[in-house]
Amino acid sequence: MDVMIRTQVSLDEKEYTLAKKEARALGISVAEFVRRALRETLPPTGDGPWMRYAGFVESGDRRSSQSIDAIVYGTKD
Repeated sequence: MDVMIRTQVSLDEKEYTLAKKEARALGISVAEFVRRALRETLPPTGDGPWMRYAGFVESGDRRSSQSIDAIVYGTKD
């Protein structure tokens, strides 16, 4: 198991209420909700920051992974 470091975060009343409501709906603690939100925001460990966008774009082409450069950068003129 990872070593946990205790920290303190200040939220305004509205942020706390919304976080608590969402955590309750997910069946988790507010602390776990905050950890998950933080993980979603940070880039994956060891990979470039662009990896946070992996899977966000759908081209409709089932073979798009074979021509990723053309999809990302466009076709050469």
